[in-house]
Amino acid sequence: MYLGKIPRPAFGIRIPEIVVPAILKSFKRLNIAGTLMLSFNRETAPKKYIDSLDIKHFYLGHTGTSINEYINSARNHSKEFSIPIEVEADHVSIMGSVERALKRIAGVAIEEGLSDAEINESLNYIEEEFREVSKAGGVDFVTIDTCELVDTKVELMSNEEIISRYENEFDSDYRKSLENRFLRRFVFVSDDREVFIKFNKIDIARLALKYSKSIEYAVRIIDIIKKYNVDGFGIEIALDEFPIISSVKDVLFYSMELQNRGIYIDFLAPNIGFKKREDYSGDPNLLYEHVKNIHTTLSSLGIYISIHSGSGAHPYSDKGRGIWEIIRKATNGFIKYKMSGVLIQLLLELLYQFPEGSKARKLYDEIYDSVLEHIYYVVKAKGSIYSPELERLLKSYEEAIERDPSYRRSPRADIFRHYFYIFQTLRDDKGYRILREKLIDLYNTDAEIRKRYESEVYSLIERFSKALNFIDNINRYKVITL
Repeated sequence: MYLGKIPRPAFGIRIPEIVVPAILKSFKRLNIAGTLMLSFNRETAPKKYIDSLDIKHFYLGHTGTSINEYINSARNHSKEFSIPIEVEADHVSIMGSVERALKRIAGVAIEEGLSDAEINESLNYIEEEFREVSKAGGVDFVTIDTCELVDTKVELMSNEEIISRYENEFDSDYRKSLENRFLRRFVFVSDDREVFIKFNKIDIARLALKYSKSIEYAVRIIDIIKKYNVDGFGIEIALDEFPIISSVKDVLFYSMELQNRGIYIDFLAPNIGFKKREDYSGDPNLLYEHVKNIHTTLSSLGIYISIHSGSGAHPYSDKGRGIWEIIRKATNGFIKYKMSGVLIQLLLELLYQFPEGSKARKLYDEIYDSVLEHIYYVVKAKGSIYSPELERLLKSYEEAIERDPSYRRSPRADIFRHYFYIFQTLRDDKGYRILREKLIDLYNTDAEIRKRYESEVYSLIERFSKALNFIDNINRYKVITL
């Protein structure tokens, strides 16, 4: 069901057979209505790509869970546990390739832009995704990601260059429309502040050049989705993977330009300095101020903040001490907060804790060694997910083992934390995802693992939901239709 704008958690379900029951049992105990999601393109894909033996599709939908399987699993488990959930198509993206996207989320800087052919290919692929979504009964919510179309070069241009490009690339009617709407003072008020925002012509020109293409294609993606998801859906815009911290002017311009095109979004995910699978290392006071200013501005437009990259360096670090509480205070609790890989990371840490020689530990070791073997192959062959950063991570891991042999197969080694997803995409020559299926089989047949995992998932979700005030959100918010 579409949950509207109520504060809620959103969890990625990379292996639904394992993580969904654990999540929903926790939601039920804590009276939480939340979102289940998978990242389109990266984590899930149409079934024909999941089953494909073509090497060019190797990383596409790397979890091994098709769109159809994902949607049906989420809905069926919702009925089984009698708990309302929202099914989200996360990060529906314009992107050059899934390998490029995987490198980007591992922290590799991607600078080159996309060709028109790559953009059109992405649009055609999105249409293919949503044909399968339609057959599976639709989704309740969609997050749109056109970050790769944001023009980063504008930030390096002089004012004179910006004005010249602005006047050459946009016709006079559009420029006049922008300036009529933005050349004024904006005032936004929240519980502890009044935010004044004033744009000048340079601001408008810079933001138009920076975001116009991203906004144009966000609207086009939404139009495609409407063709197949006929029952309606909530919308979120993701700017978190743009490599520069989102300013208040940026998010205000982007949101108002969407509204000017008739698109009213529920959430926007700014880049607030969070990095995937890393604790927040910045100044907590500055984080509070920045998030508070964005919240004050966006909430006045009826938009709330969505936080991406919400998990920390490991399942118990909680994004850094006190960071969740800061986010809650800055937004008055009106927040959507997303975490994904942490639930698989938690399971792998749990398997690592079993005695050497046990079934659980043997499978963990096999997963670890297989991931490393694949990384060695990628680095040697300069494969599609290769980057100098990956090679440096591998070298750092080798040096750490030389200093301390007990570090071998550590679940918290950077090389494994950032690339453990590989084990789900590894398959034999018939397309069988051996390690993924071994993990599911072990989980289903070992009651002790299930009990310990569900307990750890509950502890994580309870701790997280207390900090962000998600507990009992089912009862706390009335739904009124007028």
